[in-house]
Amino acid sequence: MGGREGLIDTAIKTAETGYIQRRLVKALEDVKVCYDGTVRNASGDILQFVYGEDGMDAAFMENQTLHGNRLDDQAFEDKYRVDLLDPRFKLPANTLQAGLDLSSAELQKALDGEWAGLLEDRRLLRQFIMKDNVSSLPLPVNISRIIQNGQQIFHLDKRKPSDLPPAYIVERVAALADRLIVIHGADSLAVEAQDNATLLFKILLRSNLATRVVLVEHKLNRETFDWVCGEVEAKFNQSLVNPGEMCGVLAAQSIGEPATQMTLNTFHYAGVSSKNVTLGVPRLKEVMNVATNIKTPSLTVFLTDEMRASIETAKLVQTDLEHATLRTVTAAVEIIFDPSPQETVIEEDKEFVEGFFAMPDEGTEEKLDRMSPWVLRLELDRAKMLDKSLEIDFVAGKISEKFQDDLHVIYSDQNSEKLIIRCRTISEPGEKEDAEIQANEDMFLQKLEVELLDKINLRGIEGIQRVFMTNNDEKLQVVSERGQWEKVKEWYLETDGSNFKRVLAVEGVDAVRTYSNNCVEIYDTLGVEAGRAALYSELHLVISFGGSYVNYRHLSLLCDLMTQRGRLMSITRHGINRTDAGALSRCSFEETVEILMEAAAVGDRDDCEGVAENVLLGQVAHMGTGAFDVSLDLEMLKDIVVDHRLPVAALMAAQQQGGMTPGPGAGGMTPYEGQGRFSVRRLISLRSLGRSTTADLPSFFFCRWASPTSKTRAPSRPSSMEARTRPPRTNTWRTVRAPWPAAWAA
Repeated sequence: MGGREGLIDTAIKTAETGYIQRRLVKALEDVKVCYDGTVRNASGDILQFVYGEDGMDAAFMENQTLHGNRLDDQAFEDKYRVDLLDPRFKLPANTLQAGLDLSSAELQKALDGEWAGLLEDRRLLRQFIMKDNVSSLPLPVNISRIIQNGQQIFHLDKRKPSDLPPAYIVERVAALADRLIVIHGADSLAVEAQDNATLLFKILLRSNLATRVVLVEHKLNRETFDWVCGEVEAKFNQSLVNPGEMCGVLAAQSIGEPATQMTLNTFHYAGVSSKNVTLGVPRLKEVMNVATNIKTPSLTVFLTDEMRASIETAKLVQTDLEHATLRTVTAAVEIIFDPSPQETVIEEDKEFVEGFFAMPDEGTEEKLDRMSPWVLRLELDRAKMLDKSLEIDFVAGKISEKFQDDLHVIYSDQNSEKLIIRCRTISEPGEKEDAEIQANEDMFLQKLEVELLDKINLRGIEGIQRVFMTNNDEKLQVVSERGQWEKVKEWYLETDGSNFKRVLAVEGVDAVRTYSNNCVEIYDTLGVEAGRAALYSELHLVISFGGSYVNYRHLSLLCDLMTQRGRLMSITRHGINRTDAGALSRCSFEETVEILMEAAAVGDRDDCEGVAENVLLGQVAHMGTGAFDVSLDLEMLKDIVVDHRLPVAALMAAQQQGGMTPGPGAGGMTPYEGQGRFSVRRLISLRSLGRSTTADLPSFFFCRWASPTSKTRAPSRPSSMEARTRPPRTNTWRTVRAPWPAAWAA
């Protein structure tokens, strides 16, 4: 794309993606992580019980390899198994220092338990989590890097035997896994949620800190191993998401930014060249708008085991799916004046017409005098008839079934040179003499032709225009006998058009794997959970096609918001402004006047819990450090006993001089050393060095309110509102260099 088209594309794309981002931010602006770990909106409605389903902050995620999924059985055993009695799986000589236990039954039992846990982790990965050979996932705490850092910090000599007992490794890793807590609580639901939230990370932990990996691959000693375990725990706790985190806006920005990189018009499909699907910005709009009639509806139809093996069996299902009307198989249509029903002026048709009337049935003889002199003659395409597995008597039967006694249908033999169907209208008694009806009979046949060709369904499912067979993409992967992932060649179908519910009922279709790109259709057929999965799948496809990556937690949060109410909510004014949010929040998006008028008319109340309302009113929004308040019991304060050894008195005296913020005109509470800040951390470090006298501590600056002196600042001009509410005042300063207060040094 170049020149004028490229410029226009860029201009339109900017506007489109800007509006998409604004809608996303408005929909998600008040979604935050709460102190109980749940993700809620301003109304307190729960969107997710755990943020991102693992409670982790996306900033700490890194792609890490889960070796258990990609290795075959033999390689997996060689990497992880330790068996003290089997020469193949014994620890190599000089791995451990002399004197460490390497023969007891208890040790072997612990090692067998570790091996069983690793096998179970691998089974979970392959059957429940992955379903293919992808082995890299975004997870917190880069364990490989921590181990590498430990080796460098402690200057490990890999030639020396380790002083780390194998039993200690197993025990320490199990204890560490138990201490990694995302969800606190001892009830059954909390325990299950905790297991789910930490499942993947524990699999990563056990595979990276397995006995053979630690001793043979990394050759860690006890000191380094203890340091690594401590670092893993510290980093894990650091990776937990903070309460008050505005994860909604984070998700909106993370999805909106890749949208600006997308192309405006992309029509592409990897598998079938003649089939196109909408991608890029238009597709993102369709998904977010929850569009019912999408531009390119499509089904990916997977087949059952016996049908997917060969092209012949797949062809049978293709024939059952592809919608065929009479127009599909018709080569030519003619309207001919042929006055005698028992004979014909067309030489090609004489044989089967005369053959039919040689032995007519009673009903036909009665209708002979009422038959029209005009004939609608259809010539069928033999190749298309064979392709659709249709025969001429079946097609003629469908026509007769639709029009009953109003149409007389005769047809040629299936084996004749041309497949011909002849149709004559049958008039009611008395209509034969009506001149007007006779004059317009050919016009009537033209209308009948359209009705015949388009309204008679011969085969397939309505809504599916074309079906393509393909085996290009090896979408199915199974684990072989050797325990290795292998791609399976299978035939599957891609359709133009969609009718999900009807297709699932067709024999030979695998109803579990078959998928529609229309989220609304999946929601209507399979319910809200399947609708959410389809939303995520389509969003992920659009973003990943553009070469971008967005972490799962951002996309899942958007999908959870869109399906929170049990139905699909669009990210438009019809979805966002139909929620339970306050009037001020809703009016700040679209339909401002209508929302405010309605709220005023019914006396609506707004609790101002959201972000937009507090911004409008100039208040601190309930987010981040504004997510909580500090309460002070004044009655209890009266009974407090003051300890004069504490620096409270000096602090209170300083506070009377002015505010808490250091700077010109404010009673500065933050100590300074020259131009650089004198931090609390610095003060603590000085105390730890044993400096306890005021002489050891540096001087600092106080900025105080003072009486007018020669150094006077010009008064700032108050605004009109301030002028009405307070008299203007002159602010003056004096800078005083003072020693460190003795009370602070104590």
